[in-house]
Formats: sequence, structure tokens, C-alpha cells
Amino acid sequence: MPFGGTVTPHGVSVRPPGRLRRRARFVHTWALTLCATAGACLLAGCEDRQTPDPRFEAPLVSGVLPLPTSSRQRFDELLTADDTLTALANSDPQLRVDAAMAGVFVAHVPKQGFEPTILGDGISALEAIRDQGRRLVVGSGYVKVYRPTEALGLLLLDGRVNSELSPHGYTRILGTSFGALGVVGIPRPARRDSTASSEYHPDLFESAMQVGPGIVQSGKLDIRPRERETRKAFVRAFVGVCADRWLAGVAVQPIHLYDLGSGLLAYLAAEGIVCDEVVNLSGDREALLAIGGSDQRSIAYFGNPTLKKAAIVTFEPTR
Repeated sequence: MPFGGTVTPHGVSVRPPGRLRRRARFVHTWALTLCATAGACLLAGCEDRQTPDPRFEAPLVSGVLPLPTSSRQRFDELLTADDTLTALANSDPQLRVDAAMAGVFVAHVPKQGFEPTILGDGISALEAIRDQGRRLVVGSGYVKVYRPTEALGLLLLDGRVNSELSPHGYTRILGTSFGALGVVGIPRPARRDSTASSEYHPDLFESAMQVGPGIVQSGKLDIRPRERETRKAFVRAFVGVCADRWLAGVAVQPIHLYDLGSGLLAYLAAEGIVCDEVVNLSGDREALLAIGGSDQRSIAYFGNPTLKKAAIVTFEPTR
């Protein structure tokens, strides 16, 4: 028989010679490797084989930035948690800043007197406060590790889609429209395990960014205890939507979302504050809370205020 084939009760069995068998094994192994590499790139976002941006390895910083800024200004100091809280709390008398729990600072932004907006396209907190009159900046949106000024997930700015909705990872949409700030879930066909009470559609917001997960939903903790075992603790940034105010906060020390949510709910209950939604923003080196002084002479910050961001949430005084 050709190729060393043999006759079996079921017909002819063809057995390739050794050289062809070795080539077939090589092609099979190469195909498996290619598929595995492609799958890993899809999951990890390795569209570019580059080194992650140095900002993700930079030290955490906090302090007070004098205005106007100096070209020699350095951002390499991290104040103690107490000093960071003091700097933030003394920036603007209209904005109350509390320690909701150890290492977690919350700024209360009254709905009467401030308007929320979402800015993007590589803007920094310094530019938003100094040049555009914003008083408070919190962020940021999720970004690509190789290109930290490009959004990961939905980014809608003034009706223009800068980045498309992602079905993976981030289950909430934080958006602004007509002077209000709201939180909804992403559409269920894109994310079946979303627990949000309402869903995003393109005409809902003027500007929006994809965030998550939800920490508090409909006034209740939306993180399960097992998160403490399955996820790492990170420095955090978050936004809350409440009855008469918005919350903008940071956790300046690594914390699990379950612990953050539990602590925030206890704090809100003790203060008599009703909040429907609290959502997680991008954390670790992207976490940012910056408040401009009411005299416009300084910016108190946690997180480098000069770093350009893919997306930030800002609050502008209306009076």
C-alpha cells in the first residue's frame, strides 16, 4: 500500500511516513501556540508588544500644588493620610470632606451649587481646575496599560463616541445630562450578570464613561464577600449618587471593594445620607481626587494632578 498503509476490516488505513508525521505534529503544535497567543492577547489587551507606561509604576503622591505652577514642581511626595485629609478638607468651604473610614476620604458635592461634567481626550486635573474652572476632579476612567490616555470601554463626550462600549469587565455606565449625574448598567445582551436596575442606551446621556463594578446599588451593597478572596486590594476612586448630593472619594490605602462598600454604607447610615449608587472607577495609580482652592491659588490632590487622563468626572460651581 502507498505510504505504508494497511488493510483493516473497515477499509484502508493510511499511515504517513515518519517525515510527514513529524511535519504534521509541528503544524499542530504551531497552530495551538498561535491560538493560545491570540487568546491571551484578546484577554490581556496586548495589541502592542510594548512596556507598560511608566506612570503605572510611579509612586503614589499627595499634597498641595500652588498656583500658578512652577516648572520645577515635583510630584514625588506622599503626605500622611491625616495630612492628605486636612489638605483636601481645607480647599473649599462649600465642599465637605470626611474620613468615611480609615484611609477612605469622601467629598460631599451639593447638587445645589455644582454641576457635574465628564471630560476626556487626555485632559489633566490641573487643566480642568486651572483652565476650565472646575472645582473638583475625580477619576479616572479605565485605560489601556500601554496607552493610558485612551479609554477602555465606552467614552461618550458631548454626544460623540470616542470609545465603544465593552462587553467585558465593567458593568456600569456613569453619565451626565442636563446638569445631573446618573448610573445605569450596560445592556444585558452585552453583560448578562449585570444587576443594575436600568440599562444604558445611546440617547440617555450627553457624556458617559464605562466604569464598575457597582459597589452600592439601589442603596444596598453590591459586592459579595468572596471578593475579598478572589480579588486583590487596590487604592480606589469612586463616585456616589445620593438624594441631595454627589460623592467623590478615594481610598488612599489598598482596600477590597467589599470592605469599602460595607464601610461606606455604615458611614452613610450614621450620617443619615441616602445614596442609591456608588461605583468604582479606575484605581491604583489612576486613582485621583483633586480639589481647587476657593481662592484659586492652590490645588489639593491625591494622585498626580498633571497626568493626562482618558476620562475624568468634574464638578463646576454654578454660583
